[in-house]
Amino acid sequence: MIDGQTGEDTRARIAWLSQFVTGRRLQTMYGVLANRTRFVTVVLEDIFQPHNASAVLRSCDCFGVQDVHIIENRNSYRINPDVELGTAQWLTLKRYSEREDNTPAALRALRTGGYRLVAATPHGDTVSIDDFDVTAQPTALMLGTELQGLSADALAAADVRLRIPMYGFVESFNISVSAAIILSRLCSQLRRSDVAWRLSTEQQHDLLLAWLRRSVRKSDLLERQYERSPRSAATLQTSDGNRRP
Repeated sequence: MIDGQTGEDTRARIAWLSQFVTGRRLQTMYGVLANRTRFVTVVLEDIFQPHNASAVLRSCDCFGVQDVHIIENRNSYRINPDVELGTAQWLTLKRYSEREDNTPAALRALRTGGYRLVAATPHGDTVSIDDFDVTAQPTALMLGTELQGLSADALAAADVRLRIPMYGFVESFNISVSAAIILSRLCSQLRRSDVAWRLSTEQQHDLLLAWLRRSVRKSDLLERQYERSPRSAATLQTSDGNRRP
């Protein structure tokens, strides 16, 4: 939410910008919003292969995980658009890159946000994804580099080490496959539960406004037009009668 923007103003801006997208696209946004969650979030530490980074983003979008925390220590996070297919614009990417070692700051922020830190790793005292209760507490799933996995700091900070059961000669899947398997299991469990995993109404409004801004051409100019006459803009309804979240 921008400075000085109230919930009422956010709804009015949504009504104003909704004129400039098709009813079908707007309905798709509402449907996706209803299934978005922040109860599970993903943390990527020092991922350096663009196709893996992009595949994880695509999986997050598919399973309804809204936030991705990106830790950049030695490696810059790059996206392959041929793999990611535009999903990054619908996700909230939180990047940590100001320091030489950004892992501690990122993990502190997640703990402050109430998240349990869960390291995806086949090593150490682990819990199988079949036995993990995702509903117990909001979960930050941490995934590490393609070669070394998570850093020693990330592993030491983890509340749980989570493994995917393996029955072959190799000990692990690659990072993008691991992310997809774990998110599929955790999000399915979450959606079957009675936990309040959906975004709040305010969060849905803020996110919908962000999506409309990215979807509507010259949305900044259109919002300036709204600001010149906010009262009339606030009364607008979408032509197809979509109900706002």
